[in-house]
Amino acid sequence: MYAERIVKFGEKFWGRLEFTILQGALDYVEYNEESLAFEILCDHICEYDVSITDEEYREAIQLALDMGFDLKEGPFNHLKGLKS
Repeated sequence: MYAERIVKFGEKFWGRLEFTILQGALDYVEYNEESLAFEILCDHICEYDVSITDEEYREAIQLALDMGFDLKEGPFNHLKGLKS
C-alpha cells in the first residue's frame, strides 16, 4: 500500500547514502515488508547523519504517520535534527 511512496522517498537519497545500504533498505519493499523498509531507511538516514531538506522531513513524517508509526519512537524522533 505504501510501497511506491517509500521507494520514491528512498530514491531521493541516491548519492547521499551508499548504494548498497540504500538498496538493502528498499529491498524489503519487494518482500511486502513496507514498514520495515521505511524504518530501516530512516535508521540509515539518522545513523549516517544524512542531511534532509524541510520537504523531505515533512514527507518522512507524513509517511510515518500514515503508516501508523509512533513519532516518539525509533528513528523518526531523530530526523528533525538532520534538517539542513
